[in-house]
Amino acid sequence: MNPTVTPRGLICSLALVPNPENRGLYLGLESLIAHLQSAVEGLLLDPMFWCPDASNCGPVSSSLLEEIITLVPSGLPLWVRITGTSAEQTIHICRQLETVCRHLNYQGPLAWVDTPLFYHSNRGLPEHYHNLLADTEFNLIADNDPLLIRKLGNKTKRKNIRTAVLKKLIQEPRLAGLVHRGDLGRGMNYQRAVRSQPNFLVYDGGERSFLERPSASGVVSVGANLLPQEWRTITLSSLNLDDSYPEQAGRFRHLWESGQLVRTLQKYYDHAPARIIPAVLAAWKLVQKNGHPLTAEDQKAIERILEHVPEP
Repeated sequence: MNPTVTPRGLICSLALVPNPENRGLYLGLESLIAHLQSAVEGLLLDPMFWCPDASNCGPVSSSLLEEIITLVPSGLPLWVRITGTSAEQTIHICRQLETVCRHLNYQGPLAWVDTPLFYHSNRGLPEHYHNLLADTEFNLIADNDPLLIRKLGNKTKRKNIRTAVLKKLIQEPRLAGLVHRGDLGRGMNYQRAVRSQPNFLVYDGGERSFLERPSASGVVSVGANLLPQEWRTITLSSLNLDDSYPEQAGRFRHLWESGQLVRTLQKYYDHAPARIIPAVLAAWKLVQKNGHPLTAEDQKAIERILEHVPEP
């Protein structure tokens, strides 16, 4: 397992703003990556989150991955969602994107990200992941997202990976980590389940959970698109990795100010981050406007965010 693909710290789910004039293309990738690269430990490509209609959203395309690979600084971990609507489609997506990496002679650090319960039950999941990983040279990060499955997945399936199943999954050498988006109690159960594998990291996928009780691994954040340095400050401090302020009072003041701003903005965008965050980035001219409709509540939230942070 290549440990550099699962660093402790801040992973940003890169804001993918669809180009309304050309399906499959995204706006402002170069400027946004430049805005983020000094603050984050890795980037996640997740069209399923950022697509206006996630139920009708395609996977990461070959062209998007190729463009991102040319833009991401050497050595910065890249996580790429491969979740399809079935086990067969997910394996197909993985192989297709693997071909892109081989064509570009790109060797990472890269990991595939998958929400298996979106298309698969807990039963037989270890066997499915064994088959998926048989034909790829990259590691895999599982994503436990009960809210996504409740909204879009098969309503008859369990919404969470069972702890007993996770204990079997971590025996797969190239399953490198888990992103958990759910209740704290289950997250703690997952942490206990993976203790036998010290290199297996469990990341917080929920910003609120991380701010209230951070994991020992890090967080996957959408709000870091807006406040990368502030999110970095909070994450490093939470993981006891921050030594940038030798003077204790200055460190605490900076941490408190960063935390207040992060929590304030998170409160405003939390009801619709996939609409609000791109609109704020467009107001900052980091990306172009995509023309997606906004509600009155969205507009008010955007105005409040811009009052607090008028420019990046």
